[in-house]
Amino acid sequence: MSQSNADRLMRQGLGVLWLLDGLLQMQPGMFTMDMISTLMQPAATGQPAWLASLIDWSIRLVTPHLVAFNWAVVALQILIGLFLLLPGQGLQRFGLWLSVAWGILVWLFGEGLGQLLTGTSTFLTGAPGSALYYALLALMLLFVASGERTPQGLHRYGHVVAWSFVLAALLQLSPVFFTSLGIAAPFAGSAMMQQPHAMRAMLDAAANAAAQSPVLFNVAFIVLFLLLALWLMLRPRTAAPYIAAAVGLLLVWAFGQDAGMFWSGMATDPNTAPVLALALWAAWRGRPRDWFARWS
Repeated sequence: MSQSNADRLMRQGLGVLWLLDGLLQMQPGMFTMDMISTLMQPAATGQPAWLASLIDWSIRLVTPHLVAFNWAVVALQILIGLFLLLPGQGLQRFGLWLSVAWGILVWLFGEGLGQLLTGTSTFLTGAPGSALYYALLALMLLFVASGERTPQGLHRYGHVVAWSFVLAALLQLSPVFFTSLGIAAPFAGSAMMQQPHAMRAMLDAAANAAAQSPVLFNVAFIVLFLLLALWLMLRPRTAAPYIAAAVGLLLVWAFGQDAGMFWSGMATDPNTAPVLALALWAAWRGRPRDWFARWS
């Protein structure tokens, strides 16, 4: 399938994600101070003074008008989704620009730049942040020519996934993740959230295993992420690396990213792994035609 079809899939996928985000923003808890204490205030924790001050400023700005602000966010995100899904290049480009602008604002104020400046950010919990990918992928749709051909290489959306795995490995090099508390924290934190008993039991088991062998666990994550990145880059014409990457994203989403926190009633988006899964799917659909002809 051609890259233009891959771009269409990416645009429509982003539209669906923005619609979902808008619907999630309509949850009752989002209209209460729980939204401030659960989502906005934690984004300022551990940040440099300048970023913490910016986030605190946004909290003071939003708090007196919380209900009106939340409805505005609902409307904006649903509109972005509709613009990306409706026919008409003008509407679609406008939606892409809104995706870039709003994605950057959410990444800054809502996600605290993906916690990248705290020294404790990890892909296991969503770094560098789903909103950053919304903006990045929209920029790619706006400025990267859809007619490019890379018959021997990985599709550009596949490169987004591969380099995200490289970043994930680099983030795990932080000394904190070689300690029992640090490497177990993503799983233990997810286990504390409201969710089905079976999921909590699996997360508790993962946290206990990580705490018992922190160095081994963390090295395994680093190696796994690097292998997935290299496999995608070096073998873009075969199915295996796409399947392995999809399984890896699913496991990270289920265990580290707590399935987007859907059970909590305070989820704002599905988290980073599903956005990368969309990019992986678009890369799969945009793979070289000769590969497709051979295996279809």
